[in-house]
Amino acid sequence: MSHNHTTIQQRPWSSTGILLFLGVLFLMIAAVLGGLWLNRSASATDSEDADRAVARAKNLAELQSADTTALTTYGWNDKAKGVVHLPITRAMELVLPSLQASEAKEQP
Repeated sequence: MSHNHTTIQQRPWSSTGILLFLGVLFLMIAAVLGGLWLNRSASATDSEDADRAVARAKNLAELQSADTTALTTYGWNDKAKGVVHLPITRAMELVLPSLQASEAKEQP
């Protein structure tokens, strides 16, 4: 009885395979570095960031002031239509009795 043994020979990396691997690696590194460089060049400078922060803070203060005024004062929203605004605390005082009455009607 004869036994056939198959010998598998391991082939060392061919020069083409090594060059292909290094080429792909180089392209990946170049792509990452290029993306980082483009992102750096598109970012705002420190002075631009500071100017934007000042503008945002000013806009926020104006918005909060307008909100406070609308929530704490009486005034006309549309005088021709008779639509007014009133302080939120007063509006709650006016609505609360009707809400309590409707809850009382719903309970058996």
